[in-house]
Amino acid sequence: MRPDRAHLTLLAAVTSVALLLLSGLGFAVYFALADPTTTPTGQVVDSLPAGGVTVRDEIAAAPMLAVSPSDATGGTPALGTLPTIDIPLVDQIGAEGIPTGYPQTPEGAMGQLGEILVSVLSSMDLAHAQRVQQSWFEDPTGTAGSWPVLGLIQSFLTAGRMPAGLQPGASLTVIPSAGQVKGSDGDGWHVACVLVEITYTFRDQARLAYGHCERMTWQEDRWLIGAGAHPVPGPSTWPGTELAVKAGWLTWRDA
Repeated sequence: MRPDRAHLTLLAAVTSVALLLLSGLGFAVYFALADPTTTPTGQVVDSLPAGGVTVRDEIAAAPMLAVSPSDATGGTPALGTLPTIDIPLVDQIGAEGIPTGYPQTPEGAMGQLGEILVSVLSSMDLAHAQRVQQSWFEDPTGTAGSWPVLGLIQSFLTAGRMPAGLQPGASLTVIPSAGQVKGSDGDGWHVACVLVEITYTFRDQARLAYGHCERMTWQEDRWLIGAGAHPVPGPSTWPGTELAVKAGWLTWRDA
């Protein structure tokens, strides 16, 4: 499988930001450089298995709005009422302590992806991320190995010389702020996208937005991250901005 542009750029950015990782500002710079939201559709299609491109592959590979790294940290506030999406609340706890019980709806798929991202990104723990892969992936031994989130965590910890995890005293908060459904194939399969706000505190504080999309598939009674080539990355735009609305983000509301 060919590595996508986001992962290649992430690896190239490691050496240039390593010295900045001692502060929250360095964290923001790293994430802004490491995971650009413009993976060409052709690269996603190239990574698909032989035998033809399915409707699901086409949905995953369809382009999304191209944005710049600076768009993840701010922008022009949108005028008027922001479009919203209601995400159901759940009261069950699943594997690796991740909340579950979301219904078989597009909003349910989005809610489950949000919980997975919050759990993995807020811990910045490779062992935890790998356990999440085993529990929350339709094909843990296939697409899990190339999961961009795992690569992001691994390279971030490597750049900061933090093999054991975040520095003592550092804190990282991840909150879903917006979402969108890129496309669907029946009631049990969607490409769901979640925009999270990440706040990193260590000596100073940095905040930025991170957009991420996954194939979500319904199996038995829950949503899992589906098998197949990883979707084009979601646009990382600051929530509530004109660009976020243009990118299709709907403000997250717990319902």
